[in-house]
Amino acid sequence: MLYVTRHGETTWNAQGLVCGRADVPLTEKGENQAKELAKKVAELKTPITKIIHSPLQRAKNTAQAVADQLDLPMTVDERLVEMDFGDYDGVPSKDAGFQEARLAFAVRFPNGESVLDVYARIVPLLKECLEDEENVYLLVCHNALIRIINAYFHPMPNETFFDFMVDNTELVAFEQLTSKML
Repeated sequence: MLYVTRHGETTWNAQGLVCGRADVPLTEKGENQAKELAKKVAELKTPITKIIHSPLQRAKNTAQAVADQLDLPMTVDERLVEMDFGDYDGVPSKDAGFQEARLAFAVRFPNGESVLDVYARIVPLLKECLEDEENVYLLVCHNALIRIINAYFHPMPNETFFDFMVDNTELVAFEQLTSKML
């Protein structure tokens, strides 16, 4: 069993901006979302035993709320950092150039990463978590990463890849090659 969640709302999420590697803070709403996530996680039938988070403060602060609720330590893992959108970081998410660039999975964003780059860095971590039969992990990360994680568990054509979205602090459970929204 593997749980994955997206960080709470950030200032850039609220403004509709592309939020990649910029280390923007949670909003007050995002902090409250993290507290609600912690309550939800505390009630899981299969309890979490380890928390791993992205190094960005929005993920760390979200993970901290859960760790405090469950009295668990946290581990930071660079592989969970958000996709590097390069020159598009901070632009409106509806920007035509960004929308076109994101469709090219094997092409890196200018001064950034490609979907394939992120896939290559996240899959080893997923395998490590799944092979550890003694622990149940919560990965606290970002929307682009969760979309790629979902594609790992559920191979799909490029046309449907972007149909999978998770809201801030939405919890997704993956069991080997299945998932369900919680």
